[in-house]
Amino acid sequence: MSYMYFLGVLVNNPAVRLSQLHAWRHETELRSLQPRLDAYWAADSNRPDGTDAERENYYRQVVAPHEDAFLADFPQGVPERTAWEVILREENWRSVLKNWRHDGQQIFEFAPDLLAMLADTDVKELQVQNLRMPYNTFYVALTPGHFLPDYNSDWVVDGFYITAEICLVDSLRLRPLPPNELIAKRRKQWSALERNPGVLESLRKSGTESFASFDSYIAELLAENAAAQQLYDRYLLDPDAVMDEIAAKVDIRGSGEWRSYLTFGVDFTFRRRDNAPTSLSLTDLLGQPTLRAYYDFVSHRNTVADSIERGRRSAIPMDTFREEDGHPDDLRNVISDPTVLEEVTRLVFNLVCYLNYPERDQEKRLSDPRVHERVRRAKGKARKMAEARARQDGCRWINFCGYRTSFDRGKMLGGTAVGHWRRGHWRNQRFGKALAESRLLWIRPTMVGADKDIIDSRPTVYGASQ
Repeated sequence: MSYMYFLGVLVNNPAVRLSQLHAWRHETELRSLQPRLDAYWAADSNRPDGTDAERENYYRQVVAPHEDAFLADFPQGVPERTAWEVILREENWRSVLKNWRHDGQQIFEFAPDLLAMLADTDVKELQVQNLRMPYNTFYVALTPGHFLPDYNSDWVVDGFYITAEICLVDSLRLRPLPPNELIAKRRKQWSALERNPGVLESLRKSGTESFASFDSYIAELLAENAAAQQLYDRYLLDPDAVMDEIAAKVDIRGSGEWRSYLTFGVDFTFRRRDNAPTSLSLTDLLGQPTLRAYYDFVSHRNTVADSIERGRRSAIPMDTFREEDGHPDDLRNVISDPTVLEEVTRLVFNLVCYLNYPERDQEKRLSDPRVHERVRRAKGKARKMAEARARQDGCRWINFCGYRTSFDRGKMLGGTAVGHWRRGHWRNQRFGKALAESRLLWIRPTMVGADKDIIDSRPTVYGASQ
């Protein structure tokens, strides 16, 4: 077997050990604590929708004992606020994993050479108007310890989840329901409310006059629907004008408007440096680091830098689940660490840009190469059966990106510098009739300022044909 063939096999058959990825590992790590967490969340989520007195009584009799028992299990001397951080962090993971599974358990892995090129690519001046998330929630697997290797002495970054809110463009493109369909749909919901008088009474006491009767309830909804129809019609005629108008309202304090162009959160995952997925104690969880970023783009004209500045003003570009905004003495709080924020932003947005890049190198493969080949060779119904069997056996589809990409930063030859690398960047390229459409164009990192005769040639890697 030739070396080139062997190299091609490696390129075309990258492997992912599912048991080592966060979603599967986290279940093992929380094995001893999961029953306690589940019991607390079940009690908390079943709070009645009755009167204030009923809800308060339920909390004191049902929820509070779970909280007290949980907090008592933490090591002596741990502040209650710190213990709550751990509980809130696990509640966040529960929500993130639920969304990830709902959206198809999508996993992306990026080749090291591609990551090296993207690390040399600027994103701050990128306008986000051409970005679309491939899925509402997806996971990016990273080589453990390669990103922010010194962030924590005991834990290493091994990936992150992106959870996106619906893009404003997508919501504006949704045609409002015709009035007759809206009335029929809401009549069913009103009947459900009438069967639960406690909830309906609570809504009426909150001061919302529309819940006085079905007629007042539907009248308000029809008025809102008519306004949505007008907005929809205007958007079809002039999308930019409508989105600019919405963005202006969002930035007015007290306007009550919250319809950002794009919003998403990034939750980084960590594993122990010894790579051992083992059951964690509350003491272990106290030492587990947190790295979480949040990006809010009010306008489609916003750049990545605009979003970061907006986040700084709100004190939430990153957080550690504390109730207060600023904790400069807490080393886990990275809001005031521009180095970490810069690296996180460059990594996240370069990967998202690449997933929006029309010429991206991406291949979807099952996590077991041998099973993938069996499924690939099957035809028709046999293929569907083979794929179903593979999923039952624990295989998952992985999106491999850039495994046919090769990148070499160049070397020193005889002590002579071979020039320097010019950073890459992304820009929006206009195309189509009257240049009315645009797409992302990647200007890759390039070597400049060197004699072509002394620059090391960059090797070409050929993938094995299938």
